[in-house]
Amino acid sequence: MLKKEDKMSKEKKKSKTISFRLDPDLIEEIKNDAELEKINVNALVSKILSNHILWERYERKLGLLPMTKPFVQHSINKMKDDEIIHLAEEVEKDTFSDILNFMKGEYSVEDFIEILRSWIYVAWMQHDVTKTKVGYTFRINHDLGEKWSLYVKTLVTELFHDIVQKSLNVKSTKNTITLSFPFD
Repeated sequence: MLKKEDKMSKEKKKSKTISFRLDPDLIEEIKNDAELEKINVNALVSKILSNHILWERYERKLGLLPMTKPFVQHSINKMKDDEIIHLAEEVEKDTFSDILNFMKGEYSVEDFIEILRSWIYVAWMQHDVTKTKVGYTFRINHDLGEKWSLYVKTLVTELFHDIVQKSLNVKSTKNTITLSFPFD
């Protein structure tokens, strides 16, 4: 098991102080959420704003739709494996490539991982990223079954190859996916 200090981290940037006027009820909700996540209010607000910058501001512009987990699970489980692979390789890969190109022109391995983390976060899948001697290990835990694992494995592998021009190793089970990304 890797130590906590081996976790992927960005260089520390000097932060700036800014103040906002917010509804007192909203402030209480933010405090409650921060307490539940066992982080301070500043860290939660930074996380919310980062998520907006990395993902949410593009959702409506690019036609992304929120769907319930039961809907996704039911729909994907009705598909055959070759249909799922076709969906990931042909339909979704082009859409996600367009999204990534719209968001930013070029990507490093770290940029790709950060965008993947944002997508996994908004999709409510548990994940963990660790830094190893040869690259990054990205573990995703979901409860959507083998067909969802096949979809994510195929989509991420294809996107990473197209966007970063590198290949990655992927292992998947019914409810977990482990992606091994090389360093740049």
